[in-house]
Amino acid sequence: MIDHRPYRKLDIRAFAHHGSSASGTIALHELDRLAEEVVNGTDTSALLIDWRIRAEERANGAGLDEPWLLCEASATLPLVCQRCLDGMPTTLRTHQWFRFVATEAQAEEEDAVAEEDVLALAGPIDVFQLIEDDLLMALPPIATHAQCTPPARPHVQDPAFDAALGERKNPFAALGDLVAPKHDRGDRDR
Repeated sequence: MIDHRPYRKLDIRAFAHHGSSASGTIALHELDRLAEEVVNGTDTSALLIDWRIRAEERANGAGLDEPWLLCEASATLPLVCQRCLDGMPTTLRTHQWFRFVATEAQAEEEDAVAEEDVLALAGPIDVFQLIEDDLLMALPPIATHAQCTPPARPHVQDPAFDAALGERKNPFAALGDLVAPKHDRGDRDR
């Protein structure tokens, strides 16, 4: 089993400078936000996510080297079908390049037009946070089986309740007793 600690606080500049790469698996329970998306009661320590990273330096427009990081991940997770409410295995795959720049302002400006994600590099990065973000983005908007049957509507049968409904009087029936028939009033007016 690979030690994940170095990838929780990765010096991306040094990693990219050496053209390094790494791969392994991580248990779903280590990615809290993603673990919340699976069927309740799932053993998230038994579900594994395959991941791979590769870094390199590339010269920017000014000729300065910038660190780039490729993050890839794949997993099959039991999501809840929104139609039948049963679990459904869903395969997620990600492949995302990240380019790191000096400031947040620069990242915001360049990210708007770049194909890759542009992030400010303020210090060590958590590779698994990037991977988790990408896997969350890869989730289907609404998980549903191609074909399934919605659960039956709850139905409670109570003979006493049914009997009480049958005995209930129409509340407007009493109005008829308050208003005398027209011919009766006519006889009184004469």
